[in-house]
Amino acid sequence: MSFDANQYDAYVERNKSWNFAVNLLDLTFYNLGVSFVFGATVLSLYASYLTSSAVLIGLIPAIQSVGYFLPQLLLAQRSERLSRKKPMIQKISVVERVPYLFVALLAILWPQAPAWLAYGMLALSLTLATGAGGLAGPAWQAMLAKVVPVDRRGRMFGISNALGGLLGIGGAAISRQVLAKYPYPISFGICFGFCFVAQVLSWICLSLNREPHRPPTKAAVPVRTYWRKLPSVLSHNVNFSRYLIARSLIILGGMSTTFYIVYARQAFEINDAFAANLTIAALISQTVATPVLGWLGDKAGHKRVLEICTAVAAIGILLALAAPQVSWLYAVFALVNAGTAGMSVAGMGIVLEFCDTESIPTFTGLANTLTAIPILLAPVLGGWLVDVSGYQTLFIVALVLSIGGWISMRWGVREPRHEQNGVIPENVSI
Repeated sequence: MSFDANQYDAYVERNKSWNFAVNLLDLTFYNLGVSFVFGATVLSLYASYLTSSAVLIGLIPAIQSVGYFLPQLLLAQRSERLSRKKPMIQKISVVERVPYLFVALLAILWPQAPAWLAYGMLALSLTLATGAGGLAGPAWQAMLAKVVPVDRRGRMFGISNALGGLLGIGGAAISRQVLAKYPYPISFGICFGFCFVAQVLSWICLSLNREPHRPPTKAAVPVRTYWRKLPSVLSHNVNFSRYLIARSLIILGGMSTTFYIVYARQAFEINDAFAANLTIAALISQTVATPVLGWLGDKAGHKRVLEICTAVAAIGILLALAAPQVSWLYAVFALVNAGTAGMSVAGMGIVLEFCDTESIPTFTGLANTLTAIPILLAPVLGGWLVDVSGYQTLFIVALVLSIGGWISMRWGVREPRHEQNGVIPENVSI
């Protein structure tokens, strides 16, 4: 059913509370699922059982992030041409969730599987899951921009992160019991199984969105033309390009995040259950911080939130650099995760404000695909630094890059909310 402009606005207004609620629950259950295989603790720890190479350990969380960001431009143009985004998102999101079940089944049903095979299954499953999420990402963000008003998005992202963190604390507590009670690798398989169940609930909530039809107004162009003109989008939107540079430096500054748990295992001889304790500390900070940061993003702009979160994460790196005993890692994980979660909330919100509504798939696709490069480089470079020079060098380099990112964001990027919306130039018809 098609809507004229007045019917469209009335439909969005009538269903805004419903859509806010179901998207809140979608993100909440998704975050709960991730808490069972928390990248900086459980995932990195599991990878450390499968290989002694810091580079290969760092590659696993990198896949988790890069898989989402890298492929986003592939379906961005198609997303812009869809009058409704949800049907495509639903189909792709099935592939986003099922691979976690594959990891669980291998660990539980074949605990004696060779380490190389288990590592390969982990890497392949994460690639499939996050890659599917990346393909659907531009359409998903465009759907959110349609059904959730701009003055509610920060709160939705913030509250969902908080609720996911709150439930995740329970999830991490369950993970702690599982990791303490069951032998390796069955314990990790159970954690991946819990992750899969939570993500199924997330998919159900996603499917409940009430999205109105809105036929595209842009003229269709050949795919080759679309890709050839993408660099011009960046050159005509300088503020957006500066944001991507600053964001890339901040991402590189997070290169040490993957290795805190491995560092703790080597320096302080922590056990697997203690890793779950650190997850709980991280999720508590997420639960407390993200609603406030989401509200602040709605009121003062997401750029300010990114600046605050970068500074908070940098303080966490300083503490890791100076930590004389294992108890300091609670503060490290709390600060770093509060900063990372806040940057995720603000990062999703700010890109939607750099452009007009119809250009969101292209702008989000560009932002996420281009930042996939530093996301991949960060843990791999971090692992190389650990292998050749040790953890102290890693922490120092990460701190320097974080400070550089903060400076670039603070003085190089203007708040997009107060600027004219970025556009795709008229002579760049994509």
